[in-house]
Amino acid sequence: MSPPSLPLRAVVALLLVQLLFGLHPVAAKLAFPAFGPGGVSLARVVGAALVFQAVRVARREPGLPWRVHGRVLVAALFGVVANQLLFVYGLARTTATHAALLIVMVPVVALIVAILAGRERFSPHRALGIVVALAGAALVVTGRGALSGGEGVGDAMVLGNAICYGIYLVLGRDLLVTIPPWTLAATLFTWAIPFVLLVTGVPMPVSPTPLAWAALASVVLGSTVGTYLLNLLALRSVPASVVAVFVCLQPIVAALLAIPLLDETLDARTLWAGVVTVVGMLVATRGAPEASRQGDRPVHGT
Repeated sequence: MSPPSLPLRAVVALLLVQLLFGLHPVAAKLAFPAFGPGGVSLARVVGAALVFQAVRVARREPGLPWRVHGRVLVAALFGVVANQLLFVYGLARTTATHAALLIVMVPVVALIVAILAGRERFSPHRALGIVVALAGAALVVTGRGALSGGEGVGDAMVLGNAICYGIYLVLGRDLLVTIPPWTLAATLFTWAIPFVLLVTGVPMPVSPTPLAWAALASVVLGSTVGTYLLNLLALRSVPASVVAVFVCLQPIVAALLAIPLLDETLDARTLWAGVVTVVGMLVATRGAPEASRQGDRPVHGT
């Protein structure tokens, strides 16, 4: 489908979603000095749970029967708890640019899981795309410090976050068949709170500045609630191939913001690794509506 044939609302929503996703690692980095990775993660989970529960009540969507909560809990552990904690603690050890590049792997991982689960057909072009994307991710992870410490460990944790969220995407699609989206989002984040608390405790802010508060608000309201709302309202009619192209904007937005705001630099290896990863993702997810279609995903991942 060519861009001119897309509804204007969907195009605007896609652009805003990628802007918010690209801003997310930069905003989280700006909030870390005052709130720490644990504080940012806890605020995001609690804040999103409160907003989603309020919307669920306002829409008069019923709660879930207890027999369903076991499946929702498993999805929450992958899609919120492990996903959020690996991302924030990994981001604290690496750059926002690296994190945004590795998040591009989410559709690829979701496709791998869908193929293994028998929900997507295996094909040579998908296999080629997966291999290329994995090679690009490996270049990012092994770029500086390898896995012995420093950025390499952070990159590996962010990649682990992408893997957890890719698994969650497949689980979440099944749940959405029978559970209203706002109810699912509210329940997922509510279940996540005690598990996140076990890891983070209740961190106390350290001299938060207005910029830190604004960054934290951006993480909670922008890259969590805002992206979910935009996805829900406008992206369901957009083909996966178009969504994949828009996903490529995320690392570009992150790099453009991280260089002036965080004093990050973009070396040649990271640039080429990003190109390889994005090309692999585009090839792998071409014609893969089940795994890579963002409009169908119930909750934002990073």
